[in-house]
Amino acid sequence: MVAVVDIALPFFALIFTGYGAGRSRLLNAGSVVGLNVFVFYFALPALLVVKVSQAPAAPADAALALVGTYYSAGLLLFTVTFMLGRRLFGVSDAVGALQGLGATFSNVGFVGLPLVISAYGDEAALPAMLIVIGDGVLMVGLATAIIEADQGAGRGGFTLLRTVGYGLLRNPIIVASLLGLALHLGTVTLPAPLLAYAGLLADAAGPCALFALGATLASQPIREGAVETGFLSLMKLVVHPLLVGGMALFVFHLPPLWAAVAITQAALPTGANVYVLAQRYQIHAGSISTTVLVSTTLAVPTVSAVLSWLYPVG
Repeated sequence: MVAVVDIALPFFALIFTGYGAGRSRLLNAGSVVGLNVFVFYFALPALLVVKVSQAPAAPADAALALVGTYYSAGLLLFTVTFMLGRRLFGVSDAVGALQGLGATFSNVGFVGLPLVISAYGDEAALPAMLIVIGDGVLMVGLATAIIEADQGAGRGGFTLLRTVGYGLLRNPIIVASLLGLALHLGTVTLPAPLLAYAGLLADAAGPCALFALGATLASQPIREGAVETGFLSLMKLVVHPLLVGGMALFVFHLPPLWAAVAITQAALPTGANVYVLAQRYQIHAGSISTTVLVSTTLAVPTVSAVLSWLYPVG
């Protein structure tokens, strides 16, 4: 229960404090946008650079095992959700891809990074960063490719790769992950003034990201579709961590800390980037926004249960 009281509940309390501020209009739309800009472009990138660059060295086989663990489970779940979504709800391939992404794409940025570092220490930054990059490259790339093909956008493979690659290069969290990894691999130590500056930004990342997430959710529309929302929330909050846990513990035999990070990240609610993708293509955005909000609410007991099981890492 220590992990629940000391870590999980304060984290979710910050999210719902932000939600309350957004619903009560204490924060207007412009304020929420500004807060998200600070978190996305400054605080979270600084957190990644500082924590990843200073993380203890890890064997390459652990990194490969983490990728195998997380994405064998993720791709399996994406495929099953995609196929079930088309059969159960009669949706198009494009909507099925969004449902698959909703079941596998965790909120690894605004919630996951500060949560696993707080729960498991700075050593958790490196495996968490690998999942951030993998989700951005593999899972978002896969969903984007299916949507493009279904909508008949007429783009060739090279054009699609260029579009996805350009999007990744414009993502400051991905860029910061790569920079932190480069500093880590090169054993480069940042100058003390620069490290102090980045540290101040990094210290703000957790509380600001959680508060900003709540305020953002307060402005998202809630649409009908309880069955679909329940289906996707079940896949995301229960099936995803179970699959990742099975792969981590019984197939790839991850080190305890890396297994804990992978399972915790998989247990997180659907990430807001799925809604951003739905908005970009103007498909199914209302239902996806409802899934993000509902899965975040339902994640309070499920993530608490996961932390109670895994914390402390032994």
